[in-house]
Amino acid sequence: MASDIRARLEAAVLEAERETRGRLRASRELASGSETAFRPIRQAAEEIREQLQSLPSIKFTINPDSVIITLMDRELWFGYDAQSGKFLAEESAHSWYDAERYATSDEWTDADKCTDAMIRLCAEYVRMARAINA
Repeated sequence: MASDIRARLEAAVLEAERETRGRLRASRELASGSETAFRPIRQAAEEIREQLQSLPSIKFTINPDSVIITLMDRELWFGYDAQSGKFLAEESAHSWYDAERYATSDEWTDADKCTDAMIRLCAEYVRMARAINA
């Protein structure tokens, strides 16, 4: 019986995570050239991860074509859409108070602007992580 509850709980958590993610990530497909175009963003994320390694509450998942940065119930996702030639970002989270889910998205044609946005969003995560750890 306990294993059935565990499996059902894990399935429910996965479904809740899928619902939290917005349309950009769900509709994006990896295309030829995405990894090359995304390289500056991936390298920036690796440097940011090194700088923030003292804050264990911020987690980085760095893939060749995407970056996911999580802090508690908030998640940042960065990727590249080869079809449009745009760098994409999506922040998803949900309110613990009312369980409302939301996702905001942005896009840039320039890797430097995407990197600047990643730095600003990570700075906000650092501020929140310090408050959580205090």
